[in-house]
Amino acid sequence: MSDNKPTNANTSDEIDLGQLFKMISKGINRLGIAFLGVFVYLKKNIFILVGLIIIGIVISFILSSLSNKKLKAETIVRPNFDSTEYIYAAISEIQSNVSSKDTTFFKDVGISIEDLKGFRIEIQPITDPEETKEETEQELQYLKLLENFKEESFVVDIVRSELTKKSIIAHRITFTYIDANKGNAIAKKLLNYINNNEYFDKIIKTTRENAQMRIDKNTLLISQIDNLIDNYTKTLVNDTAERAQGSVYMENESALNIGSLLTLKNRFLKEIEEKKSELTDQTEILSVINMGKTQVYKKPFFNNKFFLIPTALVILFFVVSFTRYLNRKAKELQL
Repeated sequence: MSDNKPTNANTSDEIDLGQLFKMISKGINRLGIAFLGVFVYLKKNIFILVGLIIIGIVISFILSSLSNKKLKAETIVRPNFDSTEYIYAAISEIQSNVSSKDTTFFKDVGISIEDLKGFRIEIQPITDPEETKEETEQELQYLKLLENFKEESFVVDIVRSELTKKSIIAHRITFTYIDANKGNAIAKKLLNYINNNEYFDKIIKTTRENAQMRIDKNTLLISQIDNLIDNYTKTLVNDTAERAQGSVYMENESALNIGSLLTLKNRFLKEIEEKKSELTDQTEILSVINMGKTQVYKKPFFNNKFFLIPTALVILFFVVSFTRYLNRKAKELQL
């Protein structure tokens, strides 16, 4: 009895493998038949499909000829005073009013609603604020390297510069329009509207006053340091001339640390440079780095009418054909 058990198991395995190969063979045959069926279907309807594509291209050409050519201007801007969220909200509000044709809103801005035909405004960051893993690792290595020089004053300046770069991201505002002259004028008026905000006006005023006050105070302190060093130098020269040739000069006699004063003076000078840069750059909520010139607006290929309309007609034909096929099969089942 025990001798027959392995034989039965082998026979069962052979049967299972045979059934598996038969199923695979049937599946391949069905795929081949399905492929031939699709080929025959396309061959049978090739003239209809080519005709639909040609009709779609003709319709696209006619629509493109009738519609006005769209233009665009790309403006590179930099938000100041942590105003990024406000700028996004303001641009969203403007686009919403364009879509709803809010006459009252644009009258206050000084824009005619008739001139906004085909107009659109969009904003996006030029650089992705989300860093890649590689960039993060490189920055960590860089910071570890700087840690060895943490006592040096230049490290503070480097860290401050890097933080400034990270916190301020340039953005691209894209204005889309039809009329080149009117579109450019509208873009400038809308930028002026964004830059006109009572809350940020107060912040700008206070920031500029503080910066100017710091410049004035640092200038006065630098002048005082220069006077101290100058007077100390004159006193030192006089004392040296009056001393006897055999006398010894003790360093502790000097109560003035020239090195510390010069370091302090350099810090004041650097702060004056930074504040002057702030006064130059941060005059508005939105600093315009480059006001782009008008150019032809090119749509992406998959948004182009020459691609969409023929494709839509072909897909519609396949849907109609498939629906007819299902109706035919349903009738066969009923019979």
